Amino acid sequence: MSDETYEGATAGRVLVFDDSETVKFPAAFKSAMGTGQGLMVLVHKDRLIKIFPLESNEVLFLSLEIGKLTNDFLTKLSQIFKKSGLVDLLFSTGVCLRGTRCFYECYFNPTQLSSDLSELEGSLKELDGVQRVVIDKVSV
Repeated sequence: MSDETYEGATAGRVLVFDDSETVKFPAAFKSAMGTGQGLMVLVHKDRLIKIFPLESNEVLFLSLEIGKLTNDFLTKLSQIFKKSGLVDLLFSTGVCLRGTRCFYECYFNPTQLSSDLSELEGSLKELDGVQRVVIDKVSV
């Protein structure tokens, strides 16, 4: 796209991945994001990178390894999230790898929690089918 004034549904730019670990974003992209920082998520299964605008660089990653990803599990998970005040996820996904290992993962701003993080973790560990809970701060 050479015309910077185009106002369609999408915008594209070819990125060069080199050893410098630097990615340049056009000013128009930064302006459209409306913020100077964002969360970059690589979805391994699809080899897709998504970037979400952030108001704060406080982001937590939550990963649940589960026996089976079912609608019932997601309903109960949603109830735990709601009770904890976790209602605005930046990104979430559920995937089963080779049919043997299933994961539910999400990213969120911890300031929205109405309960303690350890209380959320405890509730998640009690959820049927959960084999492992990981909660980590996402680094800048």
